[in-house]
Amino acid sequence: MLPITEHEVECVIKKLKGKFSAGYDEIPECVAKQCAKLIQGPLTHIYNMSLNSGTFPEIFKVTRVKPLHKKGDIYIIENCRPISILPIFSKILEKIMYSRLTVFLNKHNIITEVQNGFREQKTTTTAI
Repeated sequence: MLPITEHEVECVIKKLKGKFSAGYDEIPECVAKQCAKLIQGPLTHIYNMSLNSGTFPEIFKVTRVKPLHKKGDIYIIENCRPISILPIFSKILEKIMYSRLTVFLNKHNIITEVQNGFREQKTTTTAI
């Protein structure tokens, strides 16, 4: 597999929405976007070490779980569902790997046209 490039990391960071929510590390997307040029080098190094070792960094697996109110009384736990907020650096690596995996699967015709999950322009509606 080709190494991840600084340009690839920069492109993914630029496409982030810039949300203010942050994972356990307290670093929101908006800060990562503002610091893209400063952090792309170290991130590229970390991401390539992850690729070479075949492991996803344990620290990237730690999430912040928050209750999200669905309906009814806000103080009744059954009216909430948990959401996991991942660290931004985890999301960036995930997006890079998703992109690379999708290109590989499409290039080698591994996924058939009837596969609808996790594909662009494919939804539950197109599955029906």
